Amino acid sequence: MDLEGLLEEAGATVFEPVKSVTRGLAMLETDRPDVATLDMNLNGESSAPIAAALRERKIPFIVLTGYTGKQTEEPEFRDMPVIKKPFLGPELVRALVDLLA
Repeated sequence: MDLEGLLEEAGATVFEPVKSVTRGLAMLETDRPDVATLDMNLNGESSAPIAAALRERKIPFIVLTGYTGKQTEEPEFRDMPVIKKPFLGPELVRALVDLLA
């Protein structure tokens, strides 16, 4: 699934997709999204530092993951909406709209 295309088709402006924790944290220093999607695993790294930065900035986000159980219970991800992979595009769009409401 082309996540960027799906979100743009739904009317969102998409920031550059990031593939590393370092790049994600750097982007948050210069950009402020209204909402974010966050994969728990970015090229083998936990995205927990990005989740913590999003929480600190009070930017709502949705966790996208193929993981189950304890991984989604890490403090940085706890209490955030989780969408399990694979997912349907409308499911993600609806969840993002709900976060913005």
